[in-house]
Amino acid sequence: MTAATVSATRSVRDVPLPVLLSIALSAFLMFTVEPLVGRLLLPLFGGGPMVWTAVLLFFQVVLVAGYAYAHASVTWFGRWGPLIHLGLAAAAVFVLVQAPTALSAGAARSAMDAAWALAGFIGLPALVLSATTPLVSSWLAAISPQREGDPYWLFGLANAAALVGLVIYPLLIEPRLGIAAQRLVWTVGFVGFGALLVWTVLGAIPGVASRARPGWIGLQETVGAASEAVTWSRRGRWLLLAGVPSGLVAAVTTFLATDLGSMPLLWVVPLAVYLVSLVVAFSGRAARIARGAAVATPGAAVLLVVTSGSFGAWPVTATVPLALVGFLIVATGLHGRLAHDRPHRAHLTDFYLTLTVGAAGGSALVAIVAPSILPDLWEYPILLVGALVALALGEPLPGRPGGGLTFGPFFTALPGRLVPYLLVAGLLAAWLIASNATALVAGVAWIAIGGLILLFGGRRWLLVVATTLVLVLAAFVLQPTEFRGRSFFGITRVVRSADMGLTVLVSGTTIHGSQWTDPARHDVPTAYYGASGPAADLFEVGAKTPATGAANVGVVGLGAGELSAYAEAFTVMTYFELDPVVVRVAQDPALFTYLADAPGEPRIVLGDGRRSLAAEPDGTFDLLVLDAFSSNAVPIHLLTVEAIGDALRTVDPDGVIGFHVSNRFYDLAPPIAAALAEEGVITLERSGGGEVAGELPSRWLAASRSSERLDALRALGWTTVTPADHPFTDDHADLLSYLRLGF
Repeated sequence: MTAATVSATRSVRDVPLPVLLSIALSAFLMFTVEPLVGRLLLPLFGGGPMVWTAVLLFFQVVLVAGYAYAHASVTWFGRWGPLIHLGLAAAAVFVLVQAPTALSAGAARSAMDAAWALAGFIGLPALVLSATTPLVSSWLAAISPQREGDPYWLFGLANAAALVGLVIYPLLIEPRLGIAAQRLVWTVGFVGFGALLVWTVLGAIPGVASRARPGWIGLQETVGAASEAVTWSRRGRWLLLAGVPSGLVAAVTTFLATDLGSMPLLWVVPLAVYLVSLVVAFSGRAARIARGAAVATPGAAVLLVVTSGSFGAWPVTATVPLALVGFLIVATGLHGRLAHDRPHRAHLTDFYLTLTVGAAGGSALVAIVAPSILPDLWEYPILLVGALVALALGEPLPGRPGGGLTFGPFFTALPGRLVPYLLVAGLLAAWLIASNATALVAGVAWIAIGGLILLFGGRRWLLVVATTLVLVLAAFVLQPTEFRGRSFFGITRVVRSADMGLTVLVSGTTIHGSQWTDPARHDVPTAYYGASGPAADLFEVGAKTPATGAANVGVVGLGAGELSAYAEAFTVMTYFELDPVVVRVAQDPALFTYLADAPGEPRIVLGDGRRSLAAEPDGTFDLLVLDAFSSNAVPIHLLTVEAIGDALRTVDPDGVIGFHVSNRFYDLAPPIAAALAEEGVITLERSGGGEVAGELPSRWLAASRSSERLDALRALGWTTVTPADHPFTDDHADLLSYLRLGF
């Protein structure tokens, strides 16, 4: 018997208040501390989008540990289970009080490094919080085995509380409180949770201790309940239905953060979508919505695969809402199937444990496996195909009892698949016409391919095979590259454009340097670094070789090494680069020759720019350039008052510091100018370039303590920047305030 046959769901009035509060508060605290510790990790890992993926993986693993502990407590600990949980909560309070003021992560080069950094910092409190929902749910059911209620709605309650926490954090907590204040408030909240847990155990459900005994699975005494089979094949289906949406959380987040920057608001939106799908799926009254989402999942998955396969053809303003809405449909459809197949409450902790193992597996695929074996963001469409596989499980191959193939099933439920797809695809085509007509042909072609797949998609295994073929075609045939590499810090591609005669370095969807394929023009800077743009001014004013010796130039962010084209005979160039893949590309003369052609061999320091600059002596550089953007993501830890102050320390008193702030989504000039103003330095800006073939328009900032240098820049068209009221600081950086609405 499944939960679908169980009678009416237990109502809120039937549940003791401390039970409801302890479940809700544990989930709320769990999902407010995730973005908080993500903020703490960002400076250690270069501000890259994979930081949040690593945080998701850590908390998924903690959930597995918490649910495994809960299952063991209900199964083996008997009457000691509640007291053991109270003891762990007390130990967690001690850990929080004794926690260090800052995180440390050693080499800080992988998701495992992030996990180890978080384990000692927040591991035990997170374990206690994660185990609370299954434990308290089982305790509640254990004291009233005579009642036939469905305790799974408490899982929906926990996810609703988690959703509230996720919404509150970026909108109310982060803009108003610094990191130190957030940690203090969260610690007080956890202590309050501990007191509530004592009330729950000792006051609300005293019957647990008297009823429980070792070896007793809380509800096995319910007549007939234990006879329901929970086979390994059924568990395997649960693993897949839980794992695909969890993996998609990380994959969609990586997609968003690659272009829009790593910050809590963008982190929590996909996770909030994920939680909404769980709330809907495990709320009995919303079961009809979940069933509708399952019907729409094939169309949504195919549409997302199509747009990911032709990524360059679509404007970000179309792909972002499409990714989020499509993910909501897919996650709700799969979680609806999962909720429909939930077992009797006698197997509650077993079900929860299996669910969390699957979710952790999905996160591990994106955080650990994909960066190790996939050179691009292919886990995103792979997981979408996995969603179709999950829906297709158990479906027989088409055929007649007498043999032969019948085509009728291929067109089953055609309107439900094709009509919504065509409506959304039509809106996308209109969007392409309005925003980027040159991509219209490619976009319409991919839309047609997706429509053909869905036309014959009544048999879901055919849908799986056809979608996989489209994925392979997009990845290996229609996206030729000279180089494609991936690390924990991002995805790097090198493409040769025969039409333009350029070799182009791409990170995410953004060009990060290029070079003429014609050897005669190898030393001519292109893209954002062209001779007609502001970058040339920085070298004209700040890096002319002085009469007394060589000019020292530091650059945070290597790219293709294009700024080496401005090096003179006695210029000493030092690059600070976080990503080893980027270093490999820039040093390969078969791809780019800027470094090989430089008058003197540039020095390359591998590591985060802020931490590397901290090791440089005072007054080292005549010119220091910060150009450390990954796609359009903002390395905010390099732009705080503390970071800019330390960067200025390495600049000669008469030197120049420059910032490349070209960005489609954020106006970074005011907060950077505010940070420089804190140091008593005036900031100038100039936008320009793009008039010459091969160049792109760009925006740069420059600052100096030397009035002579500032006057020289003003003579070249640079103007003063008005600082913001408040600069970014390590404790408080509200990037959302500088988002350009309507991008």
